[in-house]
Amino acid sequence: MVSVLDLPYDVLQVIFRNLSPADVLCFIASTRTLYYPLLDDTTTWRPFCIPYGIADNSVFKNRSYRVICGRLFHRFGALLGRWCSDYPFAGNIIEFRLVPDEFQRSGELIIAGDVWRFSGRSHDHSMPQYPSYVEFMQIGFTPWRQATRQNADEVQVSWHLRSRSNLGFLVHNGVPPPYIRLDGGDSRARPSLHVIAPTSMTLMVPHYSSGEFPERLTPAWFDAERGLPPMPQESPPAITPRPRDQEPYGVGLRYVEGTPKPGSISIFPPPPDRTSTVYLPELHNPGNPLSFNYVDFVPRYYALRTDTQDGVDPASPDWRAETLVGLWLGDYGPHGTECLFLEHDAAEQALRAWKITGDVNIPRGACTWSADLKEPTPREDPSGSGRTVRAFRGEGQIAHHGFIEAALIPAVVIVSGRDEITVEWDAFFAAKFIRYRSERGRAGD
Repeated sequence: MVSVLDLPYDVLQVIFRNLSPADVLCFIASTRTLYYPLLDDTTTWRPFCIPYGIADNSVFKNRSYRVICGRLFHRFGALLGRWCSDYPFAGNIIEFRLVPDEFQRSGELIIAGDVWRFSGRSHDHSMPQYPSYVEFMQIGFTPWRQATRQNADEVQVSWHLRSRSNLGFLVHNGVPPPYIRLDGGDSRARPSLHVIAPTSMTLMVPHYSSGEFPERLTPAWFDAERGLPPMPQESPPAITPRPRDQEPYGVGLRYVEGTPKPGSISIFPPPPDRTSTVYLPELHNPGNPLSFNYVDFVPRYYALRTDTQDGVDPASPDWRAETLVGLWLGDYGPHGTECLFLEHDAAEQALRAWKITGDVNIPRGACTWSADLKEPTPREDPSGSGRTVRAFRGEGQIAHHGFIEAALIPAVVIVSGRDEITVEWDAFFAAKFIRYRSERGRAGD
């Protein structure tokens, strides 16, 4: 009988390509004959790093591909990309990227987590504004100053958060540093990353409607391919009740049965019974006029599609509505810039704009406007430049504070450039939308 030990090396590699890294390790660990030759074999482990853009281990100080894959990418690789939260009304976006750490690791790559921070409406701008990016988390191998022979290949999670302590001893040029680093090197409690199982539990905001988020199991903006970190899956984050005298209406935020929702991640604050000086909600819970009742809520983050397309000039015969699919930024007047995902529904011949971040009128997760691609209408370029545009009749959604009495009104969606859309909302106003591009958004970062 032919044994697996008799298989040629190249046949084993074909088998490995159809297994997960964990399965490969179990496979080769079953016998010493395979274990020692293949434990740190480049051909065996390098293919698992290539999907993350790593074909050269020199960017990780020549660590073995098994260590890079098993300790970093297998555990945390699913984080890479963007995530959007169910925080009531406003929502939020975080993004994980592979970046060099020049400060603590001499350029070695780490996974850095940033919060997208949108500023309020600026009177100096009539177009949507790109967000700023605030780093709040790093995942990487032990920094060289802390490394020993025993822990050099361990992965460390550190948090960069605003401190409520007096940091006067760190004042530089009269300005104290707003953020401190928590990496487990002291007794202070730290936040923690958790994976939340699929559930139908949705948020209920008393006296208002913040809408379902997501509104279905696989919304158009959801990245179903990315998966979740291989961690134990938990129930939705507990909602900490507020003192009775701080509940304006006597009933706080709570979970109720809703539509099924996919798995998600969540970042829990330090335990309340542990010493900590950081305030996590500041970054993850954007303030809004109705947030007084849930400012300490722990949101769930869902995988957000990161595909970006090259726009096509609407004057071109090659223009197609599907080239608009992806993330866009929109101007929402006094609410400032918000992020949307444009969906092309080929069956219905419709274009829909779903809010990824929102406001107290139309919250995250709601469809803010749509265009009927079967209803083209003549329009001139809103900028007056004489460019050829494509315009379609559609609808826009409006509501009172708290998503109350939501209604649809006529709108015209005008594609005025390869990366620009104008929506004329009946007689109310015209809003500008621009395609989000990572390279532009990260300029000067």
